[in-house]
Amino acid sequence: VSMRLIKESKKRFLPLLLLADPEEAMIDRYLEDGELWVWEEDGTVIGVAVVLESDDTTCELKNLAVDEVRQGRGYGSALVRALAAHYSTHYHKMLVGTSDDGVAFYKRLGFVEDHVVPGFFTEWYQEPIWENGHLCVDMTYLRMTLGEAK
Repeated sequence: VSMRLIKESKKRFLPLLLLADPEEAMIDRYLEDGELWVWEEDGTVIGVAVVLESDDTTCELKNLAVDEVRQGRGYGSALVRALAAHYSTHYHKMLVGTSDDGVAFYKRLGFVEDHVVPGFFTEWYQEPIWENGHLCVDMTYLRMTLGEAK
């Protein structure tokens, strides 16, 4: 399994990016300015992530997606750990915003709750977003001090 940075033609990974962020217009807001990483196994792209600088000391994980066939096998966790290690040389902390369903995943990796943006998903997205039968309303931001990934 290898991770590589993609510098051009980032939109070709849109099908995977849409697994984590279901609206292309929202992805367009961060894709070009962010660093797009692909996770490959035997030449097949199995996951993607986009990281964007927030300020001199903080980066934000804007998108993390693993191919649906491979979800639940630890690939997402491994990708977050690899990104945390990579970015720890330049940033002090990493932020991630997620729906209620994503909070436990990030907490297992060492993130702690930072703040909540009420109504984010209902205000910024054209269509309602449902996860496991629940309407996504608020975005929860979590943070990790880099160098402390679990």
